[in-house]
Amino acid sequence: MIKIGINGFGRIGRVICRIIDQSNYLSVVAINDINPDIQNINYLHNYDTTYGPLSEKTYVDNNKIINQTGSFNCSVYCETKISKVPWNERNVDIVIDSSGVNENLILAKDLCETVKKVIVTNSPDISLVDKTIIYGVNEKNLDFDNDFLIASSICDATALTTLLGPIDDQFNIENGFVTTLHPWLGYQNLLDGPSKSYAVPGEIIDNYALGRSSPMTIIPKNTSAVTASYKILPKLKNRFSAHSYRVPTNIVSSADVTLRVEKEINENILVKFLRDFQAKNSSLIFLNENALVSTDFIKSTYSAIVDMRFLHVSDNYIRMMVWYDNEWGYSSRVVDLVDYISKKIA
Repeated sequence: MIKIGINGFGRIGRVICRIIDQSNYLSVVAINDINPDIQNINYLHNYDTTYGPLSEKTYVDNNKIINQTGSFNCSVYCETKISKVPWNERNVDIVIDSSGVNENLILAKDLCETVKKVIVTNSPDISLVDKTIIYGVNEKNLDFDNDFLIASSICDATALTTLLGPIDDQFNIENGFVTTLHPWLGYQNLLDGPSKSYAVPGEIIDNYALGRSSPMTIIPKNTSAVTASYKILPKLKNRFSAHSYRVPTNIVSSADVTLRVEKEINENILVKFLRDFQAKNSSLIFLNENALVSTDFIKSTYSAIVDMRFLHVSDNYIRMMVWYDNEWGYSSRVVDLVDYISKKIA
């Protein structure tokens, strides 16, 4: 059994924990969060507005969260810095840092004598991590002997690179445009106020629009979706323009993708290519043919879902609508990466 520690038990940390709980060979044995109330941490683990309650509830026993069958036995810590957590008390093999806090990214390197690998659920500058890996796209680039601090990128890049890499290999992408519709995030405001930084707690950022009321507005903003994708597929660098809207929904993102390709293409050629790609990568991509809406994709494990109703090809242009559960789909790839690494370090 590979033992996992989670640093930062927010949306992504809790979803990752739920997914790992379904595994027979991965086990979350330690959680660190700045929330000092272990009862509240346990409550948030048991009950989730988006994904529903756990089928087997957990409860607090001293400084642990456990369940009745003993399949979940997790120590809980409350440290502000990842390097202060005694991960070795539970013999943690891999730490997943889902705090989103910049300082923890820097301090994570200090864990090299304590744990075997650290995975950061973000897309930091390439100089700050040993490698950025999206499972299903570039995991073969991982150097198991030398890569210690590994970034697992972000949800948008996970969806985009899963599709753009193969399309570029087949048809040669000349340039493209991406518009993402992303649900609100926890650091946004219910009512108008200062725009708060998530990466640097307590800091106010100058993106004033992001401080507006998230349930009442559609907020246009720049997006790191494409720049994060370049770290995975550097051959596509500077070929894309992108922006985003934060929309008043709680889950499931969508991307409107327009590509100009070099090779001759028509709709039949593209559909066949996508169907063949899906057949070979059935856990990563799904082609939707039904009249569905965003909530129908909640808890989808796919990296990307292509909505075939809105697939268009004109001359050398491709336009696609892509869906992805920005929490569960993304976290599924993080757990796949953990599983991939665990088989090498076991």
